[in-house]
Amino acid sequence: MSSASQSSPVSDNHFSRTRSKRFFKRAELAQLCYAFLIILLGLFAMVSGRFNRLEYGLLDFYFQHKPAIHVHPDIVLVEISDDSLSAIGKWPWPAQYHAEMIRILSSWDVQAIVFDELLPKVRTAEEAAMVTSSLRESARTYFPVYLETRPAKKIWVHSLPVDLEPGGDKKVWVMPPSEDRLYLKGLGYLQDFSGTDGMVRQVPVSMAWGSEHYYHLGIQVAADVFAGEGHAATARFLPEGMSTMMIHWNGSRSKFPRFSYADIVRSYQGTQRGLKSVVDPGYFKGKICLIGLVSGDNARRYVTPTDSKMVRLDVLAETINTAMQKKFIRPLTFQQNAIIYLFLGLGVAVMFLNFHNTSSLFMAGALILMLLCCWYGLIAFFGLWMHAVQPIFLVIVLFIFSALYAYLAATREQARLFDLATRDGLTGLYVIRYFREVLNQVVDEVLVDKTPLSLILTDIDNFKSINDTYGHPAGDFILKKAAHIIQSVTRVKRPAKEMDLVARYGGEEFIVMVRGAPLEQAAVSVAERIRVGIEKARFEWEGKIIPVTLSVGVSALRADEKLPDFMVRRADEALYQAKRSGKNRVCQSA
Repeated sequence: MSSASQSSPVSDNHFSRTRSKRFFKRAELAQLCYAFLIILLGLFAMVSGRFNRLEYGLLDFYFQHKPAIHVHPDIVLVEISDDSLSAIGKWPWPAQYHAEMIRILSSWDVQAIVFDELLPKVRTAEEAAMVTSSLRESARTYFPVYLETRPAKKIWVHSLPVDLEPGGDKKVWVMPPSEDRLYLKGLGYLQDFSGTDGMVRQVPVSMAWGSEHYYHLGIQVAADVFAGEGHAATARFLPEGMSTMMIHWNGSRSKFPRFSYADIVRSYQGTQRGLKSVVDPGYFKGKICLIGLVSGDNARRYVTPTDSKMVRLDVLAETINTAMQKKFIRPLTFQQNAIIYLFLGLGVAVMFLNFHNTSSLFMAGALILMLLCCWYGLIAFFGLWMHAVQPIFLVIVLFIFSALYAYLAATREQARLFDLATRDGLTGLYVIRYFREVLNQVVDEVLVDKTPLSLILTDIDNFKSINDTYGHPAGDFILKKAAHIIQSVTRVKRPAKEMDLVARYGGEEFIVMVRGAPLEQAAVSVAERIRVGIEKARFEWEGKIIPVTLSVGVSALRADEKLPDFMVRRADEALYQAKRSGKNRVCQSA
């Protein structure tokens, strides 16, 4: 006895130490596995780009509400607006008008003249000479180029088309004539690029087709101003590895200085005649003048994060301003976003293992706020754009999953504890204490509903001799199998109002509550079925067949009884009557 008492604490301590070394419990590991599956599904969604529109929507919100970045003072917009169209004429204008504007701005010593459209190709010899002369004298003009699908060349023979040269996927560069290109300061592509939702947010840094390669017109202009001319200088001007440039939008009708095309022409003509000019020519010295159409049906408009109808001239100005200010916003790579997403998800999953409603909700809210602050800080201070919508969605999904998992785990634990408290450990039937509570409630119900209620009390015949002959394990086997047979022949898979209840009364006795059945029906339909089921069952233990029978007593609740005690007593008396009458039979007591 003393040795057992001494060894017991040692084994207890050993068990405690072994269990404390487990980092996660089995239930926690299962929760982590499910959470990891959720994270993997999120990664697949990231690969498919299902959240891209929401990510861009959050970025658009940033552009709409962020403080405006500084507008470079050298950028000036020369707008062909309604007043210019009224004064000069219907669009498109002959090339001589643009040649005149190049000559005017060059005489005012601007730094660069940037057109957002090509000059008309159809020119008279006089117009061509004027354009060439103005470009040669200026040597500071930029024109755009476009990459377009080459149309098929066809002739019609007897009203049928014949392809001389199919179009297909072949593309061609559309650019100024060769005589104009000789005297330009630079060329840049100015393609219409928009996302899947039709919104312009960023532009490819460069575009190549065949042997030709051009930087974006706005990037080319900004690079020439800062880094000198040439593709090599432009490449050095840009951050290494940047293939697309996010435009740092400043809002609708940004604060760029704007002048009317017609006012500039009038001012130049006025100064030539000694009159007071509408605009100050001296203001334009060293400026980068962007010229484009901003009114009428021919003006090209785009949907941007800050304006649903932004003209191309403003888009070009925003692009140049972003490049000149070097306010580049670089998106993180997919791998970087995936790593952030994975580590965040695993951290959140571990954090929510021990889920508590209030504290976990607070932690989820704090995490979401922290993610938004990190997202804003990376953009505002470091020019890095990370995905934020999908990580926030992951936090919310893991929070909901953890709450549901905790609820289900608590429900399962309550069910387990309920079974431990109400079920017999050997037979799995209800214990008599719980049976009595339910019986009392049912008696109250049937008195109100005026429905019959019967009780069946059974006892295994000669159980003591079975234990003595075959041993207690055999007795336990018989008890379990008898309980299973009784359970199988009663109505336990019914609605609660119609369900029978089976319990272990004590030792080898079982008790059954039969709802909605009068005494005779309970005795014949249920009790006799139980007796026959036990009698016909094959009880084999260690190769030996053990004969097993039941004695059964049946009683019913009387109309004047408000407690079940008398009904139980009558069932007990009927059981003993069955025992005295030779066993293996059903007796009833009214």
